[in-house]
Formats: sequence, structure tokens, C-alpha cells
Amino acid sequence: MSQQYHPSGVRVVNPQVGANGLDALAEGAKSRVCIDLDLDRQMFPFGTPKDIDAHVRESVEKLGAPEGGLWLKAEVGPDVPLENVEAICQALERYRGYFS
Repeated sequence: MSQQYHPSGVRVVNPQVGANGLDALAEGAKSRVCIDLDLDRQMFPFGTPKDIDAHVRESVEKLGAPEGGLWLKAEVGPDVPLENVEAICQALERYRGYFS
């Protein structure tokens, strides 16, 4: 897990979801540092839109908090079907205000 410091002095970690697991990340980092989470791009080519929505929602529920501290990123390659790219965008939009 790499740790960076934002110019404002905020501590940020950029963990690998697959290597760490959401539960372990929640236990070790939630509400302690900002989590810059790169969503599990290995599922994007093969998962269904429902799988993708569930992954984004679970990430937000386990790592997010009303006071913030979670950044989500999604990287897609040419092997990701367009319907899954659309599902990623829709899920990010849907859950961005989860705690508001």
C-alpha cells in the first residue's frame, strides 16, 4: 500500500483492492487516512453491470464515511465492454452522494 502526502498535508493511501480486500482496508485505514481506491479493474472485462454496481456500492459502504476520506477511480482497458463502462460511470454517479 503506497502512502502519499497531499500538498495540504493530508495522508493518502492508494491500496490494491485485490491484494488487501475491502474488509482489511476498512479495518486498517478507514477514518485514519484518505483512501484513494482504484476499483478492481480485473473484474471490469468479465463482470456484469450488476457485479460492477455491487462492487462500487460495497466499496463505498465499507470505506466511505459521512465526513469523507474516500476517492474512487476506475481504469478501463480496450477489453471492457461498453455496457460495463456505462455501468461503472452510472455506479460512480449513483453512490457519490451515498452519505449526504
